[in-house]
Amino acid sequence: MDIAERKKNGYHIIDIVGKIDRLKDSIVLKSFVNTLMEKNHTKVALNLIQVTYLDSGALNVMIYCHNVLRKKGGTLVLIEPNEYVSDVLSVVGLNKLVPIYRTEEEFENESKTA
Repeated sequence: MDIAERKKNGYHIIDIVGKIDRLKDSIVLKSFVNTLMEKNHTKVALNLIQVTYLDSGALNVMIYCHNVLRKKGGTLVLIEPNEYVSDVLSVVGLNKLVPIYRTEEEFENESKTA
């Protein structure tokens, strides 16, 4: 798993590439988001377009991030999950907690007005 960060429309977008399938990957992702929150960045987007697989640890990190950001008045959004990732998010009900954008363009249009 590789991670990169960029900013757009007030959001810190975390671009994730590869599989999130090891405990180490989940710890790195959680640490990355925690670092943003420590700097009072409360609008976080996970760009999942290049994520090919995720396990329960990754889902736990997403739920944790959603909960902590919400308590701080912030938000977590997910961008462009592929069909497999989207199905996993739906099965566990994460799509009911966290806004999911099918494309980055859709995210950009929505975040400009928010």
